[in-house]
This record gives sequence, C-alpha cells and structure tokens, in this order.
Amino acid sequence: MGKPLHKPYTPPLTVTEGEFVFAAPEMRGRFNKHGKPWTVRTIFLYNVEQVLYKHNKKHAKRDKPVSEKTKSTRFIECRAMAHDLHNLGYRITLPTQIRQKHVKALTRFWESREDLKPASVVQKVSILRTFLGWMGKQGVMEFMSDKDMFENPEAMKREYVARIDKSWDDKFDVNALIEKVTADCKHTGRQLKLSHLFGLRTKESMLFRPRLDYDAEKKYINVRRGTKGGRTRLVHVETDEQREYLEELLSYTHDDNDSMVPRRFELAGWLKHYYRITKRNGISRETGITPHGLRHGYAQRLYERTTGHPAAVKDVPQLARDIDKIEERIARLLVSENLGHSRESITSAYIGSHD
Repeated sequence: MGKPLHKPYTPPLTVTEGEFVFAAPEMRGRFNKHGKPWTVRTIFLYNVEQVLYKHNKKHAKRDKPVSEKTKSTRFIECRAMAHDLHNLGYRITLPTQIRQKHVKALTRFWESREDLKPASVVQKVSILRTFLGWMGKQGVMEFMSDKDMFENPEAMKREYVARIDKSWDDKFDVNALIEKVTADCKHTGRQLKLSHLFGLRTKESMLFRPRLDYDAEKKYINVRRGTKGGRTRLVHVETDEQREYLEELLSYTHDDNDSMVPRRFELAGWLKHYYRITKRNGISRETGITPHGLRHGYAQRLYERTTGHPAAVKDVPQLARDIDKIEERIARLLVSENLGHSRESITSAYIGSHD
C-alpha cells in the first residue's frame, strides 16, 4: 500500500510550472536530506509526488474526495509509471515533459507484460490520463485511440459478458453459509444477507440504515451510501423473505442513523474485520467464493422472476430461441437499475447473454 503523502521538503534548486514547485534538473548530483545524491530518476519521482500531493485527494471528474484505497492505488501506480518510463530509457525530470511518445511507450510496455490482465492495463491508462489532467495536459491523450496505444487493442477491451456463473446459488446452500458466518460474527452475517436479498455491494450493505433507508409503506429500500459513483437507487421489496428480513433488521437498531456497522468501529476498521471474518469462513478470492457473488445471484434471480427463464450464464442454450426479446430487454433494464449500474450492457457481466 502507498504511504500517506506528507508535504515534501523543498530542495534548494526548484523550477515553478503553474501551481507546481518542482525539483530542478540541476539538482542532479547534489545530496538530499538523507545524504544520498539526487539522480535523474529520483528528481522525476519527487516531481511526480508533487503533483500527487496537490491533487490525489480529488475525484477525477467530480467535485468530491476519493477513498483511501483510490489514493493509495494512484500513488503506487504513478510511482510505478515513473520507474517504467526511466527503465524504458526516457530520462525526463519533469512530469510536464510527458508527451504522446511516452504514453505510447508505457501502454505498449504494459500490454506486453504477461503478469498484467487487460483490466489492470486499462486501470493504469485511466490513472495516467487523470495524472496528466491534473497538470492541464489532458490533450496529450485526448486524441490517442486504442490503436495508437496498443498493438492489439481488441485484447484490451474489458469483457462484459459473463462466461462463468459466479453466483453462490447452484454451488451450495447460501443460507447455510450465511448462518455459519452469522454464528462467527452476527454483523458480518447480516451484511452478507443484505447483499444476498437485495444485491447490495459490500459497502452499501455496511452503511445501510434500516430505519432511514427502508420505506415499508412504499415497499422499497433507498440505497444512497457506499454507492459506486455516488449514484443512489431504489430497490423494490418484492418477496416475503425480503420484507421479513428488513423487519428483523429494524429490531436490531435503535436510532435512525444506526447502520449495519457496530458503533465501536469506524468504516475502515470494520472493512478489515469483515474481510477477516469472511476469509475465515471460506469466502475469499482464493476460494473463488466472494461477497460479490451474492450480487450475481440476486441479479440472476431477479432476471428469472421477470422473464420466467434462467439467466443465460446458466448455460441453457435453447432459451435463446424461446425468450421474448422485448421481455428480455425489460428484465435487463430492471436488473441494471436494481444493481445501480448506469449502463444496461453491464448486466451481461452478471447474467450472461443469449447473443
């Protein structure tokens, strides 16, 4: 994990570019405060961190802060980008010197690495674009197409159609596993059940407030905290099991602002506890059983309730002939809305496609 950025000391020789005070190239060969000589590489790393110090707390597009995880990822990736550029032979000292040739060299290098999946490469490109934007240099990548950046641009496109069923439903007794977790930690178990019954993301299930976010009269829950991109949504309460569980949760809370996180915990500390409990009960990436699989199961059950047919990822090929296209489109829109995705196409990552 990247360390929190503290305001760095100012070296004796600097160059000012806009809002940034960078270490000057002439610092090369001089000794830093630790008694080590400045090199072209360390000058560039210092200057990259100057940009991070100014802007890393900001959202790429919206006027709001970002999470500690996002800040840490950006810090790690921007420093790695600086090292990659120098390892590739580009001995620049100022991040404002980054040009299209540097971007192309980086993206082709990332593409060639066998240890990086396409999604990881795309994330690196996104962070680089954000980094350049902080310096007012968004034009460097503005007109660069995937063909400009990659040898095989098709391979870099993220796969949004599920080929493997990641839901828990057909693999084991979901309720039995949630009960096992609940016996270990009742709060973690309750959050998993919220994800199971309503398709909530992990943070959404943690920050859910039964007394404020559940409207029993109108029969929906208002998902507004912990959402992706700040998009709120209404999830309708359609089954007796859902309604009964929400009523049960009301009995566990006393104040309107009570969330599913125990009062003695801050969210960051609770996240660590939550993943420690789930991992102890066999729910982790290593086992292939993840909390996110509960969202997959919810999406597939909602789709089946709406169309009367199993989701395509269940691998029932004859359904492609039987299902009504309009009915299926309506179901996909409903799944998209309930999961909190802005694009209908993302639903294919949960339920597959008959195409």
